[in-house]
Amino acid sequence: MDNRITTFLVLNNVLRAFYETPLSNVRVVMFDQKPYKGIGKVNGLSFSINKGYPIRPSLTNIFKEISNEIRSFNIPLHGDLTKWCNASIFDKEINTSKNIILKAPHPSSFSANKGFFSCNHFTIINNLLDTLIDWNL
Repeated sequence: MDNRITTFLVLNNVLRAFYETPLSNVRVVMFDQKPYKGIGKVNGLSFSINKGYPIRPSLTNIFKEISNEIRSFNIPLHGDLTKWCNASIFDKEINTSKNIILKAPHPSSFSANKGFFSCNHFTIINNLLDTLIDWNL
């Protein structure tokens, strides 16, 4: 490791999703463009941030979209998505010939209104699965 580079992810959280969810149980994959900045904030899961830190705008927008789609969803007061990982929502490489790919703009403040909001991905996901995902944290 180059001593001139500051990393924000604690090493034991690298590839954390692989430890939280066995590959055979993966049902949903979520990707993020880049990790959040700030020592102690990130926890190795896409869009997730440790409890005790402000929820980032991208995750706030994800919560808003789920709330608009799924009436039983309660917007949480934290951004730790570990429960989603335990519900088999995961990020890994996807075989596009065997999986359905849902695409939307990034949920950031800059692009959420360009197609992320009202994409209905969380409803579509639940409609595709045999067992509904409880998106509540």
